[in-house]
Amino acid sequence: MITLQERAKAIRLVCTDVDGVLTTGQLHFGADGTHTKAFHVRDGAATVYLQRCGIKVAFISGLDSPSTWARAKHLGVEDCFAGDLTKGPILAQLCAKYGLSPEQVAHLGDDLPDLPILRRVGLACCPEDAVEEVQCMCHFVVPVRGGQGVLRPVAELILKAQELWDGVVGRYME
Repeated sequence: MITLQERAKAIRLVCTDVDGVLTTGQLHFGADGTHTKAFHVRDGAATVYLQRCGIKVAFISGLDSPSTWARAKHLGVEDCFAGDLTKGPILAQLCAKYGLSPEQVAHLGDDLPDLPILRRVGLACCPEDAVEEVQCMCHFVVPVRGGQGVLRPVAELILKAQELWDGVVGRYME
């Protein structure tokens, strides 16, 4: 049986759903029909840490939202897919783009549209409030609710397994 640390050591790409993972899943609608989302700052930091260490990050969301695109741009996330609930083909596209096998990919998801990716990746993760079917599929159920910084523990797991975490922390110790 492959350990969680062995799975994390192989990761070169981290994919994450947005609504219910990077956000609480709540949409705040204005009178004009536009909506906003709140993202947790620790997930933004985790995204930056992963990218600085050479691990790609991709956002994959079923909801096409200006907030998702803006957050991806702000964090320098080159691969942002929003507006398509058919997520399985996106995994294949990203693996081809970066020359990776699915075992080198982690995915963080919370609901049924994430299942096609979660069942194929090397490290399947979800927040503690993910639906039961997703939790049963995951190697790591993060003890954090969606929108409350759930990507951060996943990033730390990966960076520690790859012996990169001390370098991340060291940047702030100078």
